[in-house]
Amino acid sequence: MNLWEAKDIVRSHFGGTAFPTIQLDHALTQGRRKIETHANLWWMQDEVDFSLTIDQQEYPVYSGAINLPNFKDLRALSWREAAGVSYEPVWFGDTTKEELDVLYDTDDEGSPEIAVIENSTIYLYPPNPDKAYSMRMYFYQWTDNPAQTADDDLLKFFPMALVYSALAWGYELELKDMQGAAYWNNLLGGTPFGRGGELAKLKKENFKRGWRDQLTLTPRTGPGVGSLRRISNLQIYGSRIS
Repeated sequence: MNLWEAKDIVRSHFGGTAFPTIQLDHALTQGRRKIETHANLWWMQDEVDFSLTIDQQEYPVYSGAINLPNFKDLRALSWREAAGVSYEPVWFGDTTKEELDVLYDTDDEGSPEIAVIENSTIYLYPPNPDKAYSMRMYFYQWTDNPAQTADDDLLKFFPMALVYSALAWGYELELKDMQGAAYWNNLLGGTPFGRGGELAKLKKENFKRGWRDQLTLTPRTGPGVGSLRRISNLQIYGSRIS
């Protein structure tokens, strides 16, 4: 389905109301955002390369070297020597900044081992990169409705999800018709648990694609595994006596 076709369907339901074209476009934009809020979806995936600054630990996502205004969530992170050709994975997702601040000293140097994201800022550990390493970040980002259907999997495979979502948004926030919004949310599958409707089919497809294309990065496998300072590697209570 083309975007203009989806827009015509939404327009037909708002035809008897004072719903201007600019609000119609806004309804489709917010409808897409409503869908993408439910999950990290395959068409939201992208990657970006950036370089570290020596002794700089913090890297804002929305500005600076990364500069991703539509960033939603981090998938994976890796690094390589500036003149190198192979990437090494950076462990991400299992620890908090508070835990890492305890594990690492403020003057620790070296290549990136672990990362955490807090308040839209990526913190790398050890906290003082000793070189200007090249980084590659895999992430999910919020997307816009395209002019051409060929450029967009949502309109290509699940166009009615966008239509139902736009109608639910318009009925609730513009027309203040809660009963009408509930009807379109039900068709979308916008229950508290996202059951049924177009969302269920979309999430099933997303699961299949994610399982097939999942990144399986395993940091520091092999002889060097013991050198990576992770919570799971620490023997907090000492050796076990049997």
